[in-house]
Amino acid sequence: MTIAPNAAAASLLLLGLLALFFPVSVAAFVGIRPREPEGLSEIRAIFGCFFLGLGVACLWLQSVSVFTALGIGCLAAAVGRALSLVVDRSVSIKNIGGLVSEVAIAALFLSARLGGGF
Repeated sequence: MTIAPNAAAASLLLLGLLALFFPVSVAAFVGIRPREPEGLSEIRAIFGCFFLGLGVACLWLQSVSVFTALGIGCLAAAVGRALSLVVDRSVSIKNIGGLVSEVAIAALFLSARLGGGF
């Protein structure tokens, strides 16, 4: 495998760790507010352990198919965010940064499929 998809996997792992251990900060950063303790559980589970698990799976399995699936998932998230920028009129530095990040991470993951050499 190349470095690029592994860097993308490591970034997911890092995001997962941040959300697992700092759910309130992550929630505030993405603009959500858990109203109940179950909300914090969701942040730890979905933004935390789910991302952590995906990153670990990529690093462990070193599978082009797994990297590709996550690349497609990141592109789908970017499409959803781009739609939101237009439909919800949610143009902000955070959303534009999120869109750029999602596309960049998708490109890193998909480089495994394309045989990227870095």
